[in-house]
Amino acid sequence: MELKGERVLLREFDPQDVGALQVIHSDPRVLRYYDPDVGTLERTRALVALFVEWANDNPRQNFQLAIIDSKTNLLLGSCGVRTKDCPPGKAEFGIGIAQERWGTGVAQDAAQTILRFGFSELGLKEVRAVTVSDNEAVTKFARRMGFTAGPPRQGDAWMTQRGWSAVDWSLTREIWENTISMDGILE
Repeated sequence: MELKGERVLLREFDPQDVGALQVIHSDPRVLRYYDPDVGTLERTRALVALFVEWANDNPRQNFQLAIIDSKTNLLLGSCGVRTKDCPPGKAEFGIGIAQERWGTGVAQDAAQTILRFGFSELGLKEVRAVTVSDNEAVTKFARRMGFTAGPPRQGDAWMTQRGWSAVDWSLTREIWENTISMDGILE
């Protein structure tokens, strides 16, 4: 499976992606807002293996794809929509990109591409995401994409140990379509 954005290609993960994803996940600036285990080689291997397994599920419920720079073919991160264990018409959304690509529009392009797939091809009515309360950059990004925040709640133990809360975000298909059309993306 491949999805094309303006600047990125979203494709299935391959076991050979472990090294490149490990470099991204082990960057202290990226790891700052993640469970520390995410930065280990063992966890990266397990994640890539899980993403490959999901790609082979039938019927497929989870779509976690590698974000590839269209010009350089470099792995920049991952994004996805995951419907397993969600009510019908709903999915979890997640995205993570290499620090050197923050603020360049790569995350927005990748998110718009996977959300377009989720809302148009999968027929999703709503996607949800969870972020760390203190991650201001992700808060701005989520709002720009049209997500609405719920009240902060107690997060996982690693969040609580750092004095943070979790924030649940929601984006409906209707709001997404209005947000994207205002940006001129769908036109």
